[in-house]
Amino acid sequence: MPPDTSTDVQLGELLIHSGLIEPEQFDAAYRLSFKMRLPLGRVLAMHGHVAEAHLRSALEIQARVRDGLLPFEHAVQALNSMARDGISLEQALDRLSSSAGSKQAVPTHNRLGELLMESGLANRSQVEDGMIHSHETGLPLGMILVNKGVLSRAALNSALAAQRFIRDGRVPRDKALYALKLARIRSITLEQSLAENADVTVPTQGFGFGELFVLAGVISESQLLTAKELEVTEDIPLEQVFVMLGYASRPCTKAANHILNMIAQGVLFEDQAAQIVKSVQYAESNQELQEVLAQIDSDPEMFIEEKKQVEITDILKNAGLISDKDLQIATALALANKVPLLKTLYDANLIDEAVTHYASELKMYLDHELLTLEQATIVMCYCLENQMTVEEALELFGWTAPG
Repeated sequence: MPPDTSTDVQLGELLIHSGLIEPEQFDAAYRLSFKMRLPLGRVLAMHGHVAEAHLRSALEIQARVRDGLLPFEHAVQALNSMARDGISLEQALDRLSSSAGSKQAVPTHNRLGELLMESGLANRSQVEDGMIHSHETGLPLGMILVNKGVLSRAALNSALAAQRFIRDGRVPRDKALYALKLARIRSITLEQSLAENADVTVPTQGFGFGELFVLAGVISESQLLTAKELEVTEDIPLEQVFVMLGYASRPCTKAANHILNMIAQGVLFEDQAAQIVKSVQYAESNQELQEVLAQIDSDPEMFIEEKKQVEITDILKNAGLISDKDLQIATALALANKVPLLKTLYDANLIDEAVTHYASELKMYLDHELLTLEQATIVMCYCLENQMTVEEALELFGWTAPG
């Protein structure tokens, strides 16, 4: 049975009802996630129960259902269609709305839409069609228009910045519109256009909250753009948007602001800060967060050194599967051909599919400090020799954390 209220929907309910996993798989993964202190989604992906792409879509759908933007039944149908037919989440939602014949008239009054039309970035028909799709899918208007090819990401960024400046009273609306039009014609940023043609100087967007999460690999640039659009159109803080969309926990957003202050004070470099964000990404309580931040405050350099990530190639080298010479050659080829190093090693027949799978899975354990490199190396060799899964080997050795 589906949940009684859409706002109470859980990830497992969506995955089970959409047919992406079996109830037994979910129960086993839930017990393991509790035991290993790992996020449930990560455990499901590590076991191969749910593809990473499907998991990301399920998390996005969960946020929309909880926000009342999508009925639970529609969410389940969209996830099922996406997995069954190998299409994107947006395509599944479009197909669902089309089959339901829901292209009814919806309110098309939208401040961002008006700005886009008046500046010539989109016409009325495009905005109204975008509003309909926004109403059906729960995606913000700007990202709908980007997905449809009406707007570029740069154009949407400029429009959102213009709307923010107008809302905050920093730039008069007529000057913002004029600058936005010229920015579109000359293919320059809104800030440049304001400075050159409207005699208005606004501070350029530097390294901020959203950029920190992108650098850390926690979210993509597209996800950041979606969050920034909601920040402007809904007039709520970006940190709150991140929590609402499921990009980060509240303790993690608090940590990010603390870390940004440390960057401003010159205590941390940006790349160091990104590594720290990764370490507190799954902080579940303020106590856990304070313990990590206390370490950072006392000795940032020591913390970074302790948190240095182990690469997949370290596992492969330790297990004797590749040599330093193999790695040097593959690295040069990867850079020359602009392809991932792991794919280069695979294409060169230096590693096979099983090795790639085991190494990738073990790296997740290493990233969460559930295994040491030595333990991961032993598990890798044992799995290859005995053709068993990583989970089976870990259970055999009794390893669930560094020992």
